[in-house]
Amino acid sequence: MKINKKVIAIMMTLAVAGSLVGCGQSNTPETPETGVVTPEEKPEEGTEQDIVEPETSALAGLVETITEGIELPSQTTMLPEMFADAYGIDTSLLKDYYVSISMMNVHATEIAVFELNDEKDAEAVMEGIEKRQKGLEEQWMSYLPEQYELVQNYQTAQKGNKILFVINEEADKIVENFNNVAE
Repeated sequence: MKINKKVIAIMMTLAVAGSLVGCGQSNTPETPETGVVTPEEKPEEGTEQDIVEPETSALAGLVETITEGIELPSQTTMLPEMFADAYGIDTSLLKDYYVSISMMNVHATEIAVFELNDEKDAEAVMEGIEKRQKGLEEQWMSYLPEQYELVQNYQTAQKGNKILFVINEEADKIVENFNNVAE
Protein backbone atom coordinates (compact mmCIF):
# COMPACT_ATOMS: atom_id res chain seq x y z
CA MET A 1 0.00 0.00 0.00
CA LYS A 2 1.51 3.24 -1.13
CA ILE A 3 1.05 6.32 1.02
CA ASN A 4 0.75 9.47 -0.93
CA LYS A 5 3.34 12.14 -0.11
CA LYS A 6 0.58 14.73 0.01
CA VAL A 7 -1.25 12.79 2.75
CA ILE A 8 1.95 12.57 4.84
CA ALA A 9 2.58 16.30 4.38
CA ILE A 10 -0.99 17.12 5.48
CA MET A 11 -0.68 14.85 8.54
CA MET A 12 2.63 16.47 9.51
CA THR A 13 1.15 19.95 9.08
CA LEU A 14 -1.81 19.03 11.29
CA ALA A 15 0.52 17.60 13.96
CA VAL A 16 2.65 20.76 14.03
CA ALA A 17 -0.43 23.02 14.06
CA GLY A 18 -1.95 20.96 16.88
CA SER A 19 1.18 21.28 18.99
CA LEU A 20 1.29 25.05 18.42
CA VAL A 21 -2.35 25.44 19.43
CA GLY A 22 -1.61 23.46 22.60
CA CYS A 23 1.13 25.94 23.51
CA GLY A 24 -1.10 28.98 23.08
CA GLN A 25 -2.40 31.07 25.96
CA SER A 26 -5.89 30.68 27.30
CA ASN A 27 -8.14 33.73 27.52
CA THR A 28 -9.84 32.43 30.66
CA PRO A 29 -8.11 33.31 33.93
CA GLU A 30 -6.93 30.41 36.01
CA THR A 31 -8.41 30.03 39.44
CA PRO A 32 -5.84 30.37 42.20
CA GLU A 33 -4.87 27.34 44.21
CA THR A 34 -5.77 27.18 47.85
CA GLY A 35 -3.31 29.17 49.94
CA VAL A 36 -2.17 31.40 47.09
CA VAL A 37 -2.52 35.07 47.91
CA THR A 38 -4.13 37.12 45.17
CA PRO A 39 -4.20 40.92 45.12
CA GLU A 40 -7.75 40.86 46.53
CA GLU A 41 -6.70 38.66 49.47
CA LYS A 42 -4.32 39.69 52.21
CA PRO A 43 -2.33 37.36 54.46
CA GLU A 44 -2.89 37.51 58.17
CA GLU A 45 -0.87 40.30 59.63
CA GLY A 46 0.91 40.16 62.96
CA THR A 47 1.71 43.06 65.16
CA GLU A 48 4.57 45.32 64.21
CA GLN A 49 6.68 43.67 66.89
CA ASP A 50 6.19 40.26 65.24
CA ILE A 51 7.45 41.48 61.88
CA VAL A 52 11.23 41.70 61.66
CA GLU A 53 12.62 43.69 58.77
CA PRO A 54 16.40 43.33 59.10
CA GLU A 55 16.98 45.58 56.07
CA THR A 56 15.54 48.50 58.03
CA SER A 57 17.73 47.84 61.04
CA ALA A 58 19.88 50.74 62.23
CA LEU A 59 22.71 48.21 62.20
CA ALA A 60 22.35 47.92 58.41
CA GLY A 61 23.50 51.53 58.24
CA LEU A 62 26.42 50.72 60.54
CA VAL A 63 27.48 47.84 58.27
CA GLU A 64 27.22 50.13 55.26
CA THR A 65 29.39 52.72 57.03
CA ILE A 66 32.11 50.31 58.17
CA THR A 67 32.36 48.73 54.71
CA GLU A 68 32.36 51.99 52.77
CA GLY A 69 35.12 51.96 50.18
CA ILE A 70 35.66 48.20 50.58
CA GLU A 71 34.79 46.00 47.63
CA LEU A 72 32.32 43.31 48.67
CA PRO A 73 30.66 40.60 46.59
CA SER A 74 26.90 41.04 46.11
CA GLN A 75 25.35 40.75 49.55
CA THR A 76 21.91 39.96 50.92
CA THR A 77 20.38 39.99 54.38
CA MET A 78 20.17 36.71 56.25
CA LEU A 79 16.55 35.80 56.93
CA PRO A 80 15.44 35.38 60.56
CA GLU A 81 14.70 31.67 60.00
CA MET A 82 18.22 31.06 58.72
CA PHE A 83 19.68 33.16 61.55
CA ALA A 84 18.17 30.89 64.19
CA ASP A 85 19.69 27.79 62.57
CA ALA A 86 23.05 29.32 61.67
CA TYR A 87 23.88 31.15 64.89
CA GLY A 88 21.62 29.60 67.50
CA ILE A 89 21.59 32.88 69.42
CA ASP A 90 18.56 33.57 71.61
CA THR A 91 17.19 36.73 70.01
CA SER A 92 15.75 37.85 73.34
CA LEU A 93 19.36 38.68 74.31
CA LEU A 94 19.57 41.07 71.37
CA LYS A 95 18.23 44.55 70.99
CA ASP A 96 18.92 44.28 67.26
CA TYR A 97 21.06 42.34 64.80
CA TYR A 98 22.02 42.51 61.15
CA VAL A 99 23.75 39.77 59.15
CA SER A 100 24.95 40.39 55.59
CA ILE A 101 25.86 37.27 53.60
CA SER A 102 27.11 36.71 50.08
CA MET A 103 24.43 36.15 47.44
CA MET A 104 26.70 33.75 45.56
CA ASN A 105 27.90 30.41 46.87
CA VAL A 106 31.47 31.12 45.78
CA HIS A 107 32.13 33.82 48.39
CA ALA A 108 32.32 33.26 52.14
CA THR A 109 32.06 36.97 52.97
CA GLU A 110 29.80 37.55 55.96
CA ILE A 111 29.43 40.60 58.16
CA ALA A 112 27.25 40.48 61.26
CA VAL A 113 26.61 43.09 63.94
CA PHE A 114 24.77 42.26 67.15
CA GLU A 115 23.45 44.87 69.56
CA LEU A 116 22.98 43.34 73.00
CA ASN A 117 20.34 44.27 75.52
CA ASP A 118 22.97 43.72 78.21
CA GLU A 119 26.76 43.47 77.80
CA LYS A 120 26.82 40.51 80.21
CA ASP A 121 25.29 38.38 77.43
CA ALA A 122 28.32 38.89 75.17
CA GLU A 123 29.64 35.40 75.92
CA ALA A 124 26.41 33.76 74.71
CA VAL A 125 26.57 35.77 71.48
CA MET A 126 30.25 34.85 71.01
CA GLU A 127 29.30 31.17 71.38
CA GLY A 128 26.74 31.65 68.60
CA ILE A 129 29.40 33.28 66.43
CA GLU A 130 31.74 30.33 67.06
CA LYS A 131 28.92 27.94 66.11
CA ARG A 132 28.40 29.82 62.85
CA GLN A 133 32.12 29.95 62.11
CA LYS A 134 32.51 26.18 62.68
CA GLY A 135 29.56 25.53 60.37
CA LEU A 136 31.14 27.71 57.69
CA GLU A 137 34.48 25.92 58.11
CA GLU A 138 32.76 22.59 57.46
CA GLN A 139 30.97 24.08 54.46
CA TRP A 140 34.09 25.54 52.82
CA MET A 141 36.67 22.92 53.89
CA SER A 142 36.50 20.89 50.69
CA TYR A 143 35.01 23.49 48.38
CA LEU A 144 37.19 26.54 47.71
CA PRO A 145 40.52 26.68 49.59
CA GLU A 146 40.86 30.49 49.46
CA GLN A 147 37.36 30.95 50.91
CA TYR A 148 38.08 28.32 53.57
CA GLU A 149 41.15 30.31 54.57
CA LEU A 150 39.01 33.46 54.89
CA VAL A 151 36.61 31.59 57.17
CA GLN A 152 39.52 30.42 59.32
CA ASN A 153 40.80 34.00 59.59
CA TYR A 154 37.51 35.49 60.76
CA GLN A 155 37.58 38.42 63.15
CA THR A 156 35.36 39.66 65.93
CA ALA A 157 35.28 42.93 67.84
CA GLN A 158 33.22 44.30 70.68
CA LYS A 159 32.55 47.90 71.50
CA GLY A 160 30.09 48.56 74.29
CA ASN A 161 27.01 46.48 73.69
CA LYS A 162 27.79 45.86 70.00
CA ILE A 163 29.63 42.82 68.65
CA LEU A 164 31.01 42.49 65.12
CA PHE A 165 31.72 39.23 63.24
CA VAL A 166 33.58 39.52 59.92
CA ILE A 167 34.71 37.10 57.23
CA ASN A 168 36.35 39.11 54.45
CA GLU A 169 39.73 39.76 52.83
CA GLU A 170 39.70 43.21 54.43
CA ALA A 171 38.48 42.13 57.86
CA ASP A 172 41.24 44.19 59.54
CA LYS A 173 39.98 47.39 57.90
CA ILE A 174 36.33 46.58 58.68
CA VAL A 175 37.18 45.93 62.36
CA GLU A 176 39.17 49.18 62.49
CA ASN A 177 36.22 51.08 61.00
CA PHE A 178 33.85 49.42 63.48
CA ASN A 179 36.02 50.42 66.42
CA ASN A 180 36.14 54.01 65.14
CA VAL A 181 32.42 54.33 64.38
CA ALA A 182 30.47 52.10 66.78
CA GLU A 183 29.19 53.71 69.95
